[in-house]
Amino acid sequence: MKQLLLLVLLLANSLSYAQNGKSVSDEDRLNKYITSHISYFTFNGQRPEGKGWDTLDSLFAKNQFVAWGEYHNSPLLSQLTVYALESAAKYGYKNWCVEVGPYTATELTRISRATNPADTIEKLFKEGYPKIGTFPFFSTANDAQMLMAAHKFGYHIWGIDQEFQMSFPYGLKKIYQAQSNKFRQRYKPLYDSLQAKWWYPNTLLLDSLANAIGQKQYKALLQGIKVSKEIYRNGDNASRAALMKKNFFWCYNQTDNKQKVFFKMGSNHLAKGMNLQTNLYDIGNAVYELAQRNQTGFANVYLMVRYTIENGKLTDDFSSKENENPRVFSSLYEKDKWVLIDLRKLKVKYDATLSRDTYQLIEKYDYVLISPEILHADATEN
Repeated sequence: MKQLLLLVLLLANSLSYAQNGKSVSDEDRLNKYITSHISYFTFNGQRPEGKGWDTLDSLFAKNQFVAWGEYHNSPLLSQLTVYALESAAKYGYKNWCVEVGPYTATELTRISRATNPADTIEKLFKEGYPKIGTFPFFSTANDAQMLMAAHKFGYHIWGIDQEFQMSFPYGLKKIYQAQSNKFRQRYKPLYDSLQAKWWYPNTLLLDSLANAIGQKQYKALLQGIKVSKEIYRNGDNASRAALMKKNFFWCYNQTDNKQKVFFKMGSNHLAKGMNLQTNLYDIGNAVYELAQRNQTGFANVYLMVRYTIENGKLTDDFSSKENENPRVFSSLYEKDKWVLIDLRKLKVKYDATLSRDTYQLIEKYDYVLISPEILHADATEN
């Protein structure tokens, strides 16, 4: 009887709370949270200023790995990255991880040491695949500024991705031109056959060329092309993620395992947990777990734009039916300021009052950074 009475009292208290108390939804919780965890900074191509930038700068001081999950082909973001490289260098960062292949990284390193890297980068863009160029994500004078900063501050450029398809002709030409005149005369038909179908070169021909040359870096490049062309053919995201991790750990294992690394790659690759698009455990999660093993820090920032111009048409991602970013964050856009939201302390109940992409971002990223830029997507298409 006493147990029954206790149960009745507990039920009554529960009903009373439901009637009189107000359960806070995830939507309300997020809106309230943002008001006290939002900050701003300004940036017009010169040094960034504001509390938001101070927070981003502090991430380099507190973490072994800092990851900027970018939107691609942004001149303004390339300019901002110049200052990020400078900030990171103050805290001992000497490794910059980017979304290119290992051979391309060596070429970018070489270009960074040139007298005028911008001339080379722009020339390679014009000579490469229309609207994409030779090296995706490194196509403009602003991108060259990043390379110059990397050289100035003593960075090693780590290319951990596949060798991109539009880079195949460039790589094959480099290999061929590095050989003797006698070699070039003998193997010209093989070389011409490879270039004739550069987007999917024949495996047997690639192997024949690899067996005929002696330079290790070019043998590795041919192997990289073999792997990459199969990833393209099959749309094999799992193999690409595995390759990124393999290449990263090869670079990382050449260090003393205490080296700090700054990542600037597509946002989906740098999420904690599963990739935002492929539902695979990608490089971001691998590095996050590595930081846990090392008992150091990992911080990732999701960068986004609200407005894009493509084919002369302005698109507002907030009102788009196929929005790329959570609308709740697009709504925070400021015309003249970068907007930073610190998500680390936000706790949600998963009551479905927020959109699925909002929950994903809360789970997978520490910060959201909203750019004031109107991105011109026609400039390059990667």
